[in-house]
Formats: sequence, structure tokens, C-alpha cells
Amino acid sequence: MLCITKIMLFITEKHIKVRLFLVCMTTIEEHKKVIKEMEADINEKIRANLLVERQKIIGFAASEGSANLFALLLHAKNLLPPGANINHRFFVSKKRAEAKFKASFPQKDKILELMVNQEGLREKLCYGKDKSARLVEESVKNFFKLKSVIETEIGEEL
Repeated sequence: MLCITKIMLFITEKHIKVRLFLVCMTTIEEHKKVIKEMEADINEKIRANLLVERQKIIGFAASEGSANLFALLLHAKNLLPPGANINHRFFVSKKRAEAKFKASFPQKDKILELMVNQEGLREKLCYGKDKSARLVEESVKNFFKLKSVIETEIGEEL
């Protein structure tokens, strides 16, 4: 994580205050690390045949992995400033996602659709009572489909 010190001056009529802030930026390498961790976690649950039993973990991992995949794509296309992060809540609806990400990039509609779908699956899997195996498998398939599309777009296997 790249961290820089930011100095801010606050000037009022009677006082001048100096504040130091430590600003940490997520790097491309950190996004790749998180993607690998989330994918490894998902694959571990698949190998152990624990998809249904660990569906909340799968929901979180697929969502976090997807957000980092999307951030990586935007960084690679120079559409996201250094240090900016992608919040999974940006994808609660296609309308909100399109409003947040107005820039054009290849396969935008398909990628946003996969991101919105992943957020919907996260909501279903992570909260409330356990869901069906089909829903958990759909979340996993959606994550790997998104990963494949983004790998193609950035020209790199993750």
C-alpha cells in the first residue's frame, strides 16, 4: 500500500491549524493480491464441498473479489485515479452503477451487469437464512465469468 503524508492548513480569523493526514492508496498489486486471496478462498470451499455451509463467506469473497477486479480494470484503463477504491454498494442497481461510472470502456454493459448481479447475490447470500446451493453456485460462476472478461480486457491472466 502506497502511503503519503498530506498537510492541510485550516485558517480562521483567530487561528491557523496545521493537520497532517496519512493517505494510503491501493495499488494495482494490492488489487491483484486481494483477487488471488478471494479466489483461493472460494476454491478452498469448492474443494472441501462446503459451498452451502460457507455461503456467507462465498458471498463476501465473490463480492470483494469482483470489486477488486473492477478496480483493477479501471486502473489499467486509466479511468480510476490512484488511491480510489470501488465500493460494492455502487452496484445495487444498474442505474446507480451507470451513474457512478460514466466513462466508456470495452464491454462496459456486460461488466456492469455482472457487477450488479454479484451485488444482488451478495445481498441474498450474506444476510438472512441459508439459501440454496444453486444460488451459491451462481455467485461463484458470476465471479469467474467477470474475472475472465476482465482478464481478456487487460490482456493478463490473474
